[in-house]
Amino acid sequence: MTQRRCLVVRLTKNQHERIRVNAQAKGYKTISQYVRSAMLEYDLVFEKKFDEMYQKLVSTEESIKKNKERPLMEFI
Repeated sequence: MTQRRCLVVRLTKNQHERIRVNAQAKGYKTISQYVRSAMLEYDLVFEKKFDEMYQKLVSTEESIKKNKERPLMEFI
């Protein structure tokens, strides 16, 4: 895959070293590969959590609609 965009991130020496060590420890050949993978993985985790929250809201809304006409005393 040919990369066509460049992202510049400013880091301290310590931050760069931590990223380099993590990349190497996880078997990445380059820091770029590691950072790309980490950023996209985080994005997928966020997307999954967002979808779970959305599904819970939809389920709650459906439950409320079903129980709307039931007397309050049934829930106590």
